Amino acid sequence: MIRRSSPHQATLLGVPRSKAAVLFSSGRFVFAAGLVACTASAEQVRPPEDQFFFPTGAAVAPDDTRLFVANANSELRYDSGAITVVDLAIVDQISLDWTVAKTVPDGCTQDPDHIETLTCDEARFIIPHTGARIGNFATDIAIQDRGAGNLRLIVPTRGDPSVAWVDFDGSKLSCSTSEGFALCDETHRLAYVHNNPDLAVLPDEPFNVFADSANGYAVVTHLTTGAVTLINSPSDGNATIADVTTGIFAADSLTGLRGSTGVAGRQINGSDLIYVGSRSENRIQTFTIGRPVNDADPYFIPSNFFFLDSVGANAGSSGDTRGMAFSSSGDRLYLVNRKPPSLQVLDTSLKTTGYPANVGIAATDICRQASTLSVMDSGDGDRVYITCFQDGQVYIVDPRGQSSVEDILTVGRGPYAVVSAPTRKKVYVTNVLEDTIAVIDVAPGSPTRNRVVLRIGEVKPP
Repeated sequence: MIRRSSPHQATLLGVPRSKAAVLFSSGRFVFAAGLVACTASAEQVRPPEDQFFFPTGAAVAPDDTRLFVANANSELRYDSGAITVVDLAIVDQISLDWTVAKTVPDGCTQDPDHIETLTCDEARFIIPHTGARIGNFATDIAIQDRGAGNLRLIVPTRGDPSVAWVDFDGSKLSCSTSEGFALCDETHRLAYVHNNPDLAVLPDEPFNVFADSANGYAVVTHLTTGAVTLINSPSDGNATIADVTTGIFAADSLTGLRGSTGVAGRQINGSDLIYVGSRSENRIQTFTIGRPVNDADPYFIPSNFFFLDSVGANAGSSGDTRGMAFSSSGDRLYLVNRKPPSLQVLDTSLKTTGYPANVGIAATDICRQASTLSVMDSGDGDRVYITCFQDGQVYIVDPRGQSSVEDILTVGRGPYAVVSAPTRKKVYVTNVLEDTIAVIDVAPGSPTRNRVVLRIGEVKPP
């Protein structure tokens, strides 16, 4: 099903690929041509299974045992991107031995500039023969819990564009009938609505993703088109593109850019209310998901929208929303905005009408060019962790009361995704430009609280 919410955006049919996708296609062709000229074998261009290469998206398993990392292959050095699986028990053991006894294992070194940080090669943490190969320029990972230790990863990839779905059985990832470190097959790389090329293609630049485990679907935003895509993902069946809604947001009046960015969901009486932010409007659009009684595909139902009008100049105006996440109760929405650079806290508690208040109640100044955020209560209340790609930092914000910055950490070059493991009291940050993962200790009372205690991966030179 494809429909338009407003006249802001043309129908999906016939929409040209974005400049970024064209560049990707050209780069891929040149890369392939180079391979022919050099007669490189498939093995020579296959990505490594035990290294990070431009790590972008990340997600922690619901039981906090595994960290899944999307490698974007941004230089097109290899024939595909990949997802690697990190054992968080090993991460904990190495970091504990380091912080308590200053043990430096073979293959690890103390960071000379940040002496509280141990740097180790990533191969010791990546679980062998568990990964899968995906498309290039992956941006995000959402996890759908299918029960009994089985997970499904939903991964937007901007290069194709497509959305990969990759199943994890507790021991390895799989998205192909082939064995080994296989590339996701066409069934697992969604590019067409209802898998039918005669209907419509997936909109350009799939960006962020939210997954609902209980109800079996995922929602993907699109950075340059302002569309949102609904993925039907039953726990016992294949994932498919079920619905696309376009024209949600108007183009920016100065730049002409439009796009949907952050996405988050909260449950109300067993159903999700989906919140979608924009890079071009100071507005949050909400959706519910319709499910026909005849088991047909789910579909978007546009619901209310509200403006971000409590922060900014001229009586309040906030544009370019990025990361969004709810508190565990769903009563607070934490939202990163770039214009002005701020973390905004919204009251989303239910009113007597049964609908969220959606009112801004606090805000904090943060870095420019913030990308993503994660919310975790490690034992003394919520903290919001925000990546600052341009500055190489993570802002730690205490959102209670009037909201304030608690700490600012230097974590590496190009920090992008930030995810957390509450039971381990750790936060993990992907450093895209240096091929590392920063591990932050956030345990209350710890002498190394809010410090990068471990860097996974050897820092690549600029």
